[in-house]
Amino acid sequence: MRGLATAIMLTGLLWEAYWMARIAWGAQGTLPLLAFVGGLLAIASSTAYLSQPARSPAHQRRNGHQPYYGRTWPATRRAR
Repeated sequence: MRGLATAIMLTGLLWEAYWMARIAWGAQGTLPLLAFVGGLLAIASSTAYLSQPARSPAHQRRNGHQPYYGRTWPATRRAR
């Protein structure tokens, strides 16, 4: 999934470069501006996803159970 986010980010950068050149050479109207903003959104969303720490499958809950901690680090429970 992180590879897909990286590919989307790189594609967004190429998209931005293309539309910046088109706008600089005189392309007018709504389409170039919307395309530019769309590229910014693609870059921002993939940057936000990639900035999250990677989750290890060992620390995810499965079927509502606590993750396995092993014998050296027992799971702690909160007092209710």
